[in-house]
Amino acid sequence: MAIGIRSTGSYLPDRIVTNHEMEQLVDTSDAWIVSRTGIRERRRASDDAVSSDLGTAAGRRALEAAGIGPEQVDGLIVATSSPDYIQPATACALQTKLGLGPVPAFDVSAVCTGFVYALATATGLMNTFSQYRRLLVVGCETYSKILDYQDRTSSVFFGDGAGAVLLEHVPEGYGVLGAHLLADGTQLDVVGIPAGGTAEPASALTLEGRRHHFRMDGPRVWDFATHALPSVIKEALASADLSVGDIDLLITHQANARMIEAVGQALGIPQHKVPLTVDRYGNTAAASVPITLDEALAEGRLRRGDTVVLASVGGGMTAGAVILRWY
Repeated sequence: MAIGIRSTGSYLPDRIVTNHEMEQLVDTSDAWIVSRTGIRERRRASDDAVSSDLGTAAGRRALEAAGIGPEQVDGLIVATSSPDYIQPATACALQTKLGLGPVPAFDVSAVCTGFVYALATATGLMNTFSQYRRLLVVGCETYSKILDYQDRTSSVFFGDGAGAVLLEHVPEGYGVLGAHLLADGTQLDVVGIPAGGTAEPASALTLEGRRHHFRMDGPRVWDFATHALPSVIKEALASADLSVGDIDLLITHQANARMIEAVGQALGIPQHKVPLTVDRYGNTAAASVPITLDEALAEGRLRRGDTVVLASVGGGMTAGAVILRWY
């Protein structure tokens, strides 16, 4: 049997932060943000919420959509780059909050590509070990906790949110058909949080230097993304013996509307096949692909037999794509 997505779920905090509100926090403007990113607003978690709280809500909705209870889930993989703690895994916190049994629960860290990596990992586990019949894959982020609001080059981009999918066996010819993942560690410095790990343990100097906040080199991200995304999508399609013309829906990481448009143009995919949520939710990092997938499903944009591509780029630098025939 093949491995496919049975159900989806997502969660966005209630609080909306507009570009005009961002103007009060950093030296920016609504016109600048919209013209360069397409973002008009983003969501913010409450002060006491953590990433696992958002992931729990999305995961619960995915289970409810499938009509199953937590006791029927055989494992949990969480993609996050804003974890509850450096250790232990955020997945273990989410496992407890969802009420899952003593099943495997672990994190995948590939920044914004995390969900695509996690989805490929889950598919491999289910194809290899028969005891894993249903796996829950969750992307959850609260970037509002790690942004530097003195840095206008990154703080205006990000929002909080979570998305989830439940994987199970589907008839042959459906589900995951192919995938391609890559990383380029020579660009390790492009995206990340410099301090807090063993390279730069926390100290008065790292705190004073604001090195525990997220940092991003925007132009280098653009260069990598606009090259790597078309490349990994084509490689993933080739692994499934498909071509760009077979794509019915391309759900890509929602980093920047202009970047998504550029990738679509590079591949020759019309924009009506590329859903956008970044304008309303901002860049939700590892949560952006499952959030956008859940919204597309709710809007009736997915039909049985459709060829769907899930693709992303992230820090590391990393990139990946998974090809699905929707069931």
